[in-house]
Amino acid sequence: MMSLIANETKKIALRFSTWLYPLIIVAIVIALSASYKSFVPDLDNVQLMLSINSISMFLVALFSIVLASAVVSSEFSYGTIKLLLIRPYQRWQILLSKYIVVLMYAIILTLFTVIMSYIIGGILTSFGSLTQDISISNPTFSENGDVTNVGQTAIDALGSRLGYFTIQLIFSSSIAFMISSLLRSQALAVGIGLFLLFVNSIAGGIMLMLVEQFQWFKYIFLAPLYYVSMYADGLGMDVKGLSPGLAIFVLAVYYAIFMALSFLFFQKRDVSV
Repeated sequence: MMSLIANETKKIALRFSTWLYPLIIVAIVIALSASYKSFVPDLDNVQLMLSINSISMFLVALFSIVLASAVVSSEFSYGTIKLLLIRPYQRWQILLSKYIVVLMYAIILTLFTVIMSYIIGGILTSFGSLTQDISISNPTFSENGDVTNVGQTAIDALGSRLGYFTIQLIFSSSIAFMISSLLRSQALAVGIGLFLLFVNSIAGGIMLMLVEQFQWFKYIFLAPLYYVSMYADGLGMDVKGLSPGLAIFVLAVYYAIFMALSFLFFQKRDVSV
């Protein structure tokens, strides 16, 4: 199994896009940091990192979904799937190795983005304390207009956001991975994966607004996924009948279904090219 993971890691490492994505993120972080500094000169790097968190993490999700959408379908597009399956491994082992490498890349890209945001922000502004109270520089408000994060430290806020983002990232990447395992066309798989990413910000928001009127909407994965994404952006909201725990549970059920479909379909599918 480890040899399969090593082989898939090598494949991804040889892709030009694998190294291009981090460079794009660094360029965007520099541009955003410089822009924020021009508007708020006394902002330190910790406050800056929290301010650009939603944009930088969106890029991580975007590039991770592109990779997950192509990792299996590309084998069919390039005609290499037969060479892969003649190796002395079970199909589920081959698919699992690809999935593990996709998640590894997504998590590494997340950590890389956080570290680079901290370093770039510190160079352009100043290095702030991770234990500072962020309720003044990055306040969150309740529906009544009250500040809800009084006394919250930067490290707590960052940890909470990364935790929710990791859930969002794994779920979104898993959907894209399922699409990749179901389709032969790399272009179609990537296109559908990106479509789902962008449609979630619209359809998920609409469904979330309808949850209070139609409680069954909270069981459609777009609503809890959007709900979790709001917490990942530091914009947690109160929705009647829906809590972070319930949202994560619903996503976990869908996750199990999507992964089961991916492995079952790949195990049974015709691999003639």
